[in-house]
Amino acid sequence: MFRWRFAGPGACLLFAVVVAACNLSAGDPEVESVGGSGAGTTLAPVTTPETTQATTPETAPATAATSPPETTGSTTTDTAAGDPATDGPVTFSSSIRPIIADTCASCHTGDGPGTPHIRFDTAGAVARTSWAIVDVVESGFMPPWRASAESVAFQGDWSLSDEEIAAIVEWDGAGSPLDVAAEDTIIPTNGVVGIAEPDVEVDASGSYDGEFGQPDEYRCFIYDPSVTETSYASEMEFIPQQTEVVHHAVGFLVSASDRAALDARDGADGQGGWSCFGFSPGRSAELVFVWAPGADPTEYPAGTGLRFDPGDFIVMQTHYHFEVEAPADRSTFAIEWADDDDVVPVQLSTYLAPAEIPCSRNESGPLCDRDAALAKAVEAYGQEGVLADALLFLCGYSVEDFAGMTDGTASSSCDWDVEAAGTIVSVFGHEHEIGKSFRLTLNPDTPDELVLLDIPEWDFDWQLIYEPVEEIVLERGDTIRVECSWDRAARDPKLEPAYVLWADGTNDEMCFSSVVTRPT
Repeated sequence: MFRWRFAGPGACLLFAVVVAACNLSAGDPEVESVGGSGAGTTLAPVTTPETTQATTPETAPATAATSPPETTGSTTTDTAAGDPATDGPVTFSSSIRPIIADTCASCHTGDGPGTPHIRFDTAGAVARTSWAIVDVVESGFMPPWRASAESVAFQGDWSLSDEEIAAIVEWDGAGSPLDVAAEDTIIPTNGVVGIAEPDVEVDASGSYDGEFGQPDEYRCFIYDPSVTETSYASEMEFIPQQTEVVHHAVGFLVSASDRAALDARDGADGQGGWSCFGFSPGRSAELVFVWAPGADPTEYPAGTGLRFDPGDFIVMQTHYHFEVEAPADRSTFAIEWADDDDVVPVQLSTYLAPAEIPCSRNESGPLCDRDAALAKAVEAYGQEGVLADALLFLCGYSVEDFAGMTDGTASSSCDWDVEAAGTIVSVFGHEHEIGKSFRLTLNPDTPDELVLLDIPEWDFDWQLIYEPVEEIVLERGDTIRVECSWDRAARDPKLEPAYVLWADGTNDEMCFSSVVTRPT
């Protein structure tokens, strides 16, 4: 199962502010309960490759993504609290502890990534912050699960049912009473996130120290696990050191034949790694790994793994965005090797769509001209870091198809032939900060249509890897459609008005998806 590792900065910041507002120390297990809703604070959610041949769409860009379903639904966990109206008073031991253990404790206990902000190691710690928990679960902000009920069912779905939310609210309203000792330990159902004891944790080949206000930088680093015989990775985890500036990371498996050429580039400008926009750090490079805020460690199903031949290594393309000051970053990469000798290799395929977002009709400025915006992006990232025109061509569109999207929202879609047949292991979607919705569909507009992933309210801080519960087999001849929509209202108002298109910068946009499969 994919377990989440990194709590998005917006989510953790909100929870930290809520707790700080009442000067609460969640780590103090001695206080047995906190009455009611505390200070009554009201919270609102904080919103923050080489491609395969696409099939040419016969119609203009799909607009369905701009009209997400009004309700996203949720999946009831195995330990649902029940209906407080019919099951009698809610107790901590029967209702609240199972919810916390299933949906919160993996991040907020032990060394979990959410513990710097709030801890749920004991029953007393949970009771002490019950009013804050009510605020974030009623708003839907926590636990972070962005896939809607239109998606296929996923493993590890920690979204809360209406009954579970009602139980938390009732328990808090009763004064968050405990029927266990305050110091009773909360044990996370799925363990604390992250690879507990990886076989190898590799440092980057160097560190990178950017400056506040510096333009976006894509930096490639070598991570060498020193493979001497064919091996298969069963789990992999990217661990960002400076989370404030690490925007996302893409990992490539590279063979020993490229090592000398990349060693010559590594550190040549006085910093670790080298500047590398686009999707090809080496001739043999194969895209095998993605990480974005909220993403889980990658854990492949038993009997499968990512193949490493002797001398193979990882090149991690790390995107830095310097909105704050941060020390030099030297993120790490952890690997757990498969113990089995008979392992089936997995494959990652990418499916993209154009990102074309014209200025709205009430905006103006030189960069609202697409040619000017494109030229500026190419100057910043090179042609390899700007896929705007290439995706228009591959997906069968022209700029004019998007020219009328001037009400502040825009959408795009693209249909692709399935690249790698086999059983789906996981699906992943990626947009930047003005993303509005995301959808990935198998065999659209046919009787066999299946929505693989639907995210009606995009949240940059929570870009999760989703693993289907049921076996879904991709076959040659199948089609995958990727759809994205964007909302210019989410764009930083301090930025100059500009036509936003597919490019490598944080203030540019993307419509990216990946599907990991194993042979059937």
